[in-house]
Amino acid sequence: MEHRIWSESIASALLRKHGLRVTSPRVAISMKLLEQHCHYTAQQLHAELVRLHPALSPNTVYLTLNQLASVGVISSFRLSGNTIFDSNTTTHDHALCRECGRLEDLPSETLDAPTSPACIKEWVLEGGTRIWSGFCPICNDEADKTA
Repeated sequence: MEHRIWSESIASALLRKHGLRVTSPRVAISMKLLEQHCHYTAQQLHAELVRLHPALSPNTVYLTLNQLASVGVISSFRLSGNTIFDSNTTTHDHALCRECGRLEDLPSETLDAPTSPACIKEWVLEGGTRIWSGFCPICNDEADKTA
């Protein structure tokens, strides 16, 4: 997984560049999301950040994630009734473990370019992601050991 160095000043500059007001919660959220490619729901990110930022409200996390997605800093997609916020904004697919819920990016160089299905030609599409499901190596190994 790619790790990047994010400081408060870099996160602040990113927020300003996209016309967002710089606040301590927004900086903390941006730094956490952008230090490495990751996938979070608003609830997951709040649970992780509230330990270091006790005054951080779930609503602030939710609103900030939606603002970051609306300006293209992160992307989002729906999975099993939840909005997943993705810090990787390049074109890519996902692999989802059906056992543990692990969600991983699949590098774009291994993928065919996605095309929209002909049967939805009357739809106005805003984007999409393919999600491949199965068992991650850890869960697959554990299943083999119990079989």
